Amino acid sequence: MAVPHLVAHRGCMAFYPENTLVSLEAAMQGGAQYVEFDLQCSADGELVLMHDTTLLRTCGVQGNVFEMTYEELKNIRAHEPERFSLAFFKQRIPHLYDVIKLLKKYPHVTAFVEIKKESLEYFGIENIMPRLMQDLEPIFEQCVIISYDYDALHYVQQYSHYKIGWVLKKYDMASYQKARELKPDFLIVNHNKLPANKECWQGEWQWMIYDINDPYEALEYESYGVEYVETRDICNMLQHPLFAILNEQGI
Repeated sequence: MAVPHLVAHRGCMAFYPENTLVSLEAAMQGGAQYVEFDLQCSADGELVLMHDTTLLRTCGVQGNVFEMTYEELKNIRAHEPERFSLAFFKQRIPHLYDVIKLLKKYPHVTAFVEIKKESLEYFGIENIMPRLMQDLEPIFEQCVIISYDYDALHYVQQYSHYKIGWVLKKYDMASYQKARELKPDFLIVNHNKLPANKECWQGEWQWMIYDINDPYEALEYESYGVEYVETRDICNMLQHPLFAILNEQGI
């Protein structure tokens, strides 16, 4: 029985604040071989782990990442107070360097690094991508750079040898033609956008879907050509009998 690889979506975010060091390390300690996290850019050009452009949802305070320096952001707690109250009050917004340091401790783990389209549009691809590629150099072999932004990924192909993954807004013929031109290593899409009971487009890429938290549903998508499944509940998914063998074999 073929079983898809599980990817920790923003870490083990079912039980920890998303995109925090505790969430990512919990996933890796729980056996995750693949993790995903999001990056936004601060006003002074520093890359920090954050999904939204505003701070309210994950930090419980007002503010916009684009309008704040890293010196301001680094002291803000990213503890998702609406979900967890004060349980993770010590967690702060991580810098990309913090995660690089963490990943060095887990050299067998691959990171899907999503640079958010909002940052690319606000600051410009030429201002963001060289910094991102340079910062990730110490863990080059562990990284896949992913984004919704097609042009940013094309830039990565032109100026580096990083693996890339294109996150699709739509699963349609226009996207298929662009994927054939880009030839990314991964195509990534919300599972709800895939047509029912049909095999995914074939190509030089591998498929990754999100966000699946049921092991049997993950297995069903594997039969349509999906090889990677992002889940917010990586810790429980990996403990399910369907995926336990992957832990044992280190796959």
